[in-house]
Amino acid sequence: MAEAASPPPGRAILGGSFNPPHVGHLRLAIEAREALGDLVQGVDMVPCAVPPHKAQSAMLPFDLRARMVEACAQGLPWLRCNRMEAQRQGPSYTWDTLCAYREAEPDTDLYFILGSPDFALLSTWHKGLDLPRLSSFVVVPRKGHTSADFITAAKTMWPDAAERAPLLPACPCMTLPGGGLAHFLSVPWLAVSASRVRQLWLTGRNVDFLVPDAALQILRNNAQTVRHHWLEDGSAC
Repeated sequence: MAEAASPPPGRAILGGSFNPPHVGHLRLAIEAREALGDLVQGVDMVPCAVPPHKAQSAMLPFDLRARMVEACAQGLPWLRCNRMEAQRQGPSYTWDTLCAYREAEPDTDLYFILGSPDFALLSTWHKGLDLPRLSSFVVVPRKGHTSADFITAAKTMWPDAAERAPLLPACPCMTLPGGGLAHFLSVPWLAVSASRVRQLWLTGRNVDFLVPDAALQILRNNAQTVRHHWLEDGSAC
């Protein structure tokens, strides 16, 4: 009797403005890929077309941000850029993105990567509390947040959430209403931000080793466009 085919591996999803992509994004993708191991076939970096919670004034054009992400992914066969959010009108809601993944890959387990401050604010997102119906979470600590803070946040947003045995080594895990899980992935935080990179760039300072070389070359090749858009945000000066 033939063995039943195993379900396809899952996919991790790392969304963001990537304005620009920096080493913190790449290290997070690598850490998540290694922690999830055989649960996923790879990580998708998904550039946001119209960020619902961020001002548009200093945002580089979508194509430029996506090209930088694609350049960063070269040499990492498990990492890819998904441009799907540019195909929709209006704000780039995570709910809509995960629904599109579900429609395209209905049997694939999804793991949505986000920082602990964003996780604690999911109740303010569009259909944020319904997201466990579509995906599990991989929550990465930021700003000194601990696993206890993670558990408290989960139980505050979903009173029926419950702790369960970890599926990943040393990663506290919660079951959430809707079927998804939340994994707390304790990895070191690289204190690199896109706003800091923009500020350094606009003041003529060196951003080597903050932005991957492949993305940095694209920034340099499009310096006039980059400066034009980033100068629209007075706080970056």
